[in-house]
Amino acid sequence: MMKIGIIECDKVAPDLAKDYGEYADMIMATLSPHASFEFTLFNAVNCELPDKNDDCGGYIITGSTHDAYSDQQWIHSLVDWIRLCDEQKKPLIGICFGHQIISLALGGTVRKSEKGWGIGMSVNEVHESPQWMTPHLDVLNLLVSHQDQVIDIPDSMKIIASSEFCPNYMLSKDDHILTVQGHPEFSVEFDRKLVERKKPLLTMDQYDHALTSLELPPHSSIVMQWFAQFLSQK
Repeated sequence: MMKIGIIECDKVAPDLAKDYGEYADMIMATLSPHASFEFTLFNAVNCELPDKNDDCGGYIITGSTHDAYSDQQWIHSLVDWIRLCDEQKKPLIGICFGHQIISLALGGTVRKSEKGWGIGMSVNEVHESPQWMTPHLDVLNLLVSHQDQVIDIPDSMKIIASSEFCPNYMLSKDDHILTVQGHPEFSVEFDRKLVERKKPLLTMDQYDHALTSLELPPHSSIVMQWFAQFLSQK
């Protein structure tokens, strides 16, 4: 059975975690139906990261309310570890913050978007369909909650999916790195809670659009199937 290391980069607000679990719990619950994986957790905020001889077959970096470009020791340590993981060509997936910090570690640019909050359901055009990306989608709907975006992608990465709001939405490098701005581990109910929490930070148009967008069906299960196939391809 393949062991997957989940790199935890934040905690869910306690009142939400009570009902929905932590980011790692959500990932394990939604990924497990698609393959037989064993999981081990690493707390990146406490600088707990796999060493170079770790027996995990692949890794997933979670979302976070922290900024990937923050000048914090644990952020610097995670960036160094991502570069080592890239050198070893171990399968690595990044979700939201994970997507951003992987791009930053490999030479990309991340900052707050001038377009403001991305929240609710994002709708993205799929440009590439590698072998592991089955079933195929032309349009990808995925739940989001972010202000930061990957503004410039590393030279070594290519765009898999994008939208006008988030041009660098889903990226890959060769056959060992895959990142996505959205949250395939989130439920619609959880994302709706996040929309309500962020209401004071949103314009009324943004708030109404976010709630209306949640009527679209998410492709979360398909993306988790892609993740499982991506991690297992080697």
